[in-house]
Amino acid sequence: MLLTKICTGISGFDDLFDGGIIAGNTVLVEGIPGAGKTTLGVEFIYRGIRDFGDPGLVLTFEQFPESLYRDARSLGWDLEALEKENKLRVICTSPDVVLRPDTSFLEEAARSIGAKRVLVDSVSHFRQVVHHSLKLRQAVYSFCNGLRRLGLTSFLIKELEGDTEDYHSFEEFLVDVVVRLHYEAREGLSRQRTVEVVKSRGQPHLSGRHSFQIKEGGTRVFPLRPILADTPKDSPSRQQVPTGIGGLDDILGGGLPPGISILVAGETGTGKSVLGLEYLVKGALLYQEKGLFMSLEEPSERIFFQSAAFSWDLDALVREGKIHVVFRPFVDVYFDELIINLASYIRKHKIRRLVLDSLPVVIGPIQDVSVLREKLYYMTTNLNNLGCTSLFLYPLGRPGSDMQFAVAQSLVQGSILLKYAWFQNRRMRQLELYKLRGVSHVTGNHIMEITGNGIQVFPRQGGLRT
Repeated sequence: MLLTKICTGISGFDDLFDGGIIAGNTVLVEGIPGAGKTTLGVEFIYRGIRDFGDPGLVLTFEQFPESLYRDARSLGWDLEALEKENKLRVICTSPDVVLRPDTSFLEEAARSIGAKRVLVDSVSHFRQVVHHSLKLRQAVYSFCNGLRRLGLTSFLIKELEGDTEDYHSFEEFLVDVVVRLHYEAREGLSRQRTVEVVKSRGQPHLSGRHSFQIKEGGTRVFPLRPILADTPKDSPSRQQVPTGIGGLDDILGGGLPPGISILVAGETGTGKSVLGLEYLVKGALLYQEKGLFMSLEEPSERIFFQSAAFSWDLDALVREGKIHVVFRPFVDVYFDELIINLASYIRKHKIRRLVLDSLPVVIGPIQDVSVLREKLYYMTTNLNNLGCTSLFLYPLGRPGSDMQFAVAQSLVQGSILLKYAWFQNRRMRQLELYKLRGVSHVTGNHIMEITGNGIQVFPRQGGLRT
């Protein structure tokens, strides 16, 4: 028997279920206060009406309709207009009304608008009217069966007092799908929202936690695994990608392998940003490859100001669409969102060279090594598959960054270390190709200078080519 799936319409949420949830299923959405349970449920109803023509019913046991309308308006949803169109009913009632076995209240409400979807906020209130544990389980079981008999696809909200991994309520055993929303404190000023599918009967789902955000327009979930399946590997247009930077391509034996990711690491002032900018400028001028400078710390004006010290006309290249300069403050960016948005931007604008400045500001909050490794793997693999040769600028010397740098080093295909060395009481810049897979390169430290024309590297005499 072929089961029919329905799309919730929530951005990224359906990807957790390979396109949607089974029609007629009951979905338990549980989490602590502020996790986004009601917002997710209301969007399920709203998207169903607006995007798929599925009338919806909202049962609320505590929140008055006016409060629900107000919260929805802040996200851009006009629920009152949908009610006037007879596509939505918002009913504030009490749990004992819907649990009474002799009432047809729910059936009449659903049939009055031909409802296909229902949100119940929240089933936690059933405990207020049924105090015996066995009778409570029977009441919830009967209620869920009643929703199935009416052919309703249901989101049931469940309140949790704490975010405990090993806690499982009896409701989880009675429903078809269990979605748990996490809202955890982390290092820094903000909390992190994640969604996890704990259970899904009759259909596969993506396991693990997935970041999500709530902004104007609604919820957006950022599952990373599907992006690899959606990204066919581009065939390289050339065997090597010349950087165009004086002396560096000599060390590289002609250039970088296409479609790889490289760390450019060094202390402050060693020339990381200059090297990244010149890599994009020379790529556009000499090799007609579009570039993207994604800045997470410095505003775009600072990037243009920095480039003005050299002989490059970055403004003209940006106006011609050959180089894109995008500033996204890292305080407004989550790593998962960045990975997905970068892929979308690169596809749309056919970017071949990427400079990300800088990597530590987005991976800094991730203290779990396995989580960091997994996310970096998704980012580097996706960029490589898109045929984008990427430089990740990595300032060294930040407290507690050794572990993260080691993980990043293990996943990228190459790393360039920029250094200072003292010679006759003055600093001299040096460049070392610390690692580069698939290319025979000259080892050792090479003198590097920053001139008005950009970077000049002087290959070390007698250096071994590996």
